Amino acid sequence: MEKIIGGIKHDCYPLTPAQMVHMYTLNFSPTHEVVNIGTGQFFQIAMNVSVLREALNRAIERCESMRMRIWREPETNQLWQYIMPYKNQYFEYYDFSSLTEAKAHSILERWTSQPFDTFGGELSRIVIVSMPDGYNGYYLNVHHACADSYSVVTFTKDVMDLYCHLLYGLPEPAPLTSYIASVKKDMEYPDTKKAKRDEEFWHKKLAEPEPIYTDFTGPGRLMQTRQNKNDPNLRWSLLPTTDSAGATVTYSLDVESTDKILAFAEEYNIPTSVVILHAIRTVLSKFNEENDVTIRDFISRRSTLLNKKCGGVRMHCLPLRTIMDPKTTTVLESMAIINKEQQDVFLHADYSTLKYYYEERVVYKGDPGATYFSVSFTYQPATRKSLIPYLKDIPFKSRWYSSGRQPQPFYITAMHRPGDGGLNFYFGYQKESATPEEIEFLYYFVGRVLFRSIENPDKTVQEIMDMV
Repeated sequence: MEKIIGGIKHDCYPLTPAQMVHMYTLNFSPTHEVVNIGTGQFFQIAMNVSVLREALNRAIERCESMRMRIWREPETNQLWQYIMPYKNQYFEYYDFSSLTEAKAHSILERWTSQPFDTFGGELSRIVIVSMPDGYNGYYLNVHHACADSYSVVTFTKDVMDLYCHLLYGLPEPAPLTSYIASVKKDMEYPDTKKAKRDEEFWHKKLAEPEPIYTDFTGPGRLMQTRQNKNDPNLRWSLLPTTDSAGATVTYSLDVESTDKILAFAEEYNIPTSVVILHAIRTVLSKFNEENDVTIRDFISRRSTLLNKKCGGVRMHCLPLRTIMDPKTTTVLESMAIINKEQQDVFLHADYSTLKYYYEERVVYKGDPGATYFSVSFTYQPATRKSLIPYLKDIPFKSRWYSSGRQPQPFYITAMHRPGDGGLNFYFGYQKESATPEEIEFLYYFVGRVLFRSIENPDKTVQEIMDMV
């Protein structure tokens, strides 16, 4: 739909359900940096700054979502998105090589806390940076409404492919796909047969008996909610979200340990995400002595070539609920149950996140903010096969920075490092909901369960629990 914005005519499109999740988040945060994604991509090579500037410009020209703007229509308050024409940019260069690594990272983290003008301003910032120990690259801060972690990784790969093409004469990377074409597909969705099937699936889920809340610290939070509500049978709880002040904690798994997980997943034909989810689910079951466990699963919705390379945000987050008796369920059976449930969730993941959770509250009559999950999880699939081949022997550091705010109480992102393929676990949390000590405790037990499970796939889940 054509709209006149600032005296200029633009083709405008409504925001997608994935984007509306972040607009919903902004309603409950005092400042807009809560939706910032700050990342640093640093290689231990001498970067040609002028070539990197050109590569960044070409990557932005090829990626519509990096030129996206959001406009609030004054008469209706309706939100629209549109793409700005490409305009060459001059990316500033900062030399932090003489600083300590901690000091350099603290500066980039402070930059990540600077909010965007969501409704009308640019939604990304990029600077070229030299870091200590000979690492060089760029820092990116981007609004979550125009990027998710998958598209940040896709953009990074395109930048480095273009850099190597320009500097070394390697083949030019294939073009990215159209973000607007992906948006148009989303606009068609409500009138499709698939939308009807998805609705039937989630309504069938909501017809099941009420789930129960399982906390990553144990049953204390549910017990407190029951006491506050004077209801000993209450099955939902509340995670504090009155203040979005938050932080991130990162744990890096070595390559050898990562390879063990990948080898196990390949041997038994089980998705790596399921192997990790099994460990998280088992810990939640153990901590709460509960067979019914729900984890909120973030689904990237990038099954087609169009969606894999279009950028933007395509994340929907929906419940992954499994019920199993640890005394009679083996590790492999647990993973099979989780895999089946996750495949069903993936199949019906186009359903609106906000719509589902509204319907859940209506059906189970929970208070605003009532929830059955304490942990949100996403896995970014990648292996060394997807690394940039001509950079595979170059030391690489990828850093994700906290804006000082977090959009959700507690989540885990498992992502492969582009440098060596090892797994990084990013824990984002609101300070009201978790502490670094609680996260370290959880990570310790998840790791113990994970490796005891892949070493003993025929043992029962209860036997694994007893080992740790």
